[in-house]
Amino acid sequence: MTEFQEAMEFIERVEDISTLDDLHALVVRVFERFGVPNFSIVAMLPEYEGGARAPVVLLKHSDEGWAENYWRKGHFNLDPAIHGAMTRVHPFSWSDIENGRMPKEVRDLFSEIREAMPVDGGYVVPVHDEEGFAGFIALYHEGREISSKAKAALKLIGLYAIERAKELRALRGIDIAITGVCPLTHRQREILSFVADGKSDWDIGVVLKLAQSTVNEHVEKAKEAMGVKTRTQAVAIAVRRGWIRIQ
Repeated sequence: MTEFQEAMEFIERVEDISTLDDLHALVVRVFERFGVPNFSIVAMLPEYEGGARAPVVLLKHSDEGWAENYWRKGHFNLDPAIHGAMTRVHPFSWSDIENGRMPKEVRDLFSEIREAMPVDGGYVVPVHDEEGFAGFIALYHEGREISSKAKAALKLIGLYAIERAKELRALRGIDIAITGVCPLTHRQREILSFVADGKSDWDIGVVLKLAQSTVNEHVEKAKEAMGVKTRTQAVAIAVRRGWIRIQ
């Protein structure tokens, strides 16, 4: 089974999940197949209606002793992965941070995390919405690096998991009416199917004989019709609702 097929299978299975405990167990099993034994999925959510948003751990899997030590020592104030998630839009790896200049205490923190888990690398997916920073998915993997295909699949799984966790906690996530009516045009569904297969706008344009800008415009209109912010969210929901088919 390919990495992408693993992600699509997760999306199909998570539809039947009805509790956070079951979702957690499923996410643990799937991530472990990618060599990711530890993770944290955190969302910025309002503590009460109309209140300021605060970080809420929706799902996590790590050594409890290490987790307690991390918060007791205030490591979150030093952790460049957290600060990176707050300021970056695109996913990044630990190696992206370590290739730059870091204070000694930050390097020591990475060493401590590696020894405690134990893991050798990390991959962080920032989550943003119309209000700004909305959370992050922190994945701690056994190898120093993971493949680009694995990263794409893990990003899709993580984003879908965070939204499903919000739904199960009866908190606001992506608000799309569940109806039998597909809001997408035939061309939009066709293009999203190619996006789901990992094709770029240029690749899709070549196949469909469309300008790259035209392909991008169709994708943006599909996202708008679905009320989502990213292509990954659009693909995940379209697959879940049966609006597109995966080859």
